[in-house]
Amino acid sequence: MPTPTKSDMFTPNQITLAHQLADSLEDRKSLSFYLTCAQKYPRDYLLATLTHVMTLPDHSVRTTRARLFTNIITKSAFNTRDRSWD
Repeated sequence: MPTPTKSDMFTPNQITLAHQLADSLEDRKSLSFYLTCAQKYPRDYLLATLTHVMTLPDHSVRTTRARLFTNIITKSAFNTRDRSWD
């Protein structure tokens, strides 16, 4: 039985979403992070967060949009033990 490759672990929709996130945030080097996000979080949540980050005025972004996106995602309710959002 062949060993599954990394691309076998993600659906085509997850791969497409991860590429969209990486391209929009100009952060191709973090594609593996975006693949993990696409697998772990709801698509609508990721796209809403992306829209929020991309529409902020430049003066509101202290580091990079990619870092801001990452901070929002990793501190979300989806990462807590509180499952009241289910």
